[in-house]
Amino acid sequence: MPLTKVDEKGRILLPKEIREKLNIKPGDEFLVADVDKDAVVLKRIDVRKMLESLIEKAKSVDLEKLEEEIEREGNRVARKKLFD
Repeated sequence: MPLTKVDEKGRILLPKEIREKLNIKPGDEFLVADVDKDAVVLKRIDVRKMLESLIEKAKSVDLEKLEEEIEREGNRVARKKLFD
């Protein structure tokens, strides 16, 4: 297992073998999550693909149905505040 160090700016260089094995290219984006006090996980993400997917999903939203649901929920919350 290759070793690496954190530099003065907090950067960590991924070893070449790992970059090649995972086909990591300059500019790839990663989500960083701390698992515990001594471990982090890197998850490659494609922000462009995520946004395109969200846009496609948003196109299928029935706005009239959404407005009705929002109104129903607003009325429910208002009734609860008034009568509780």
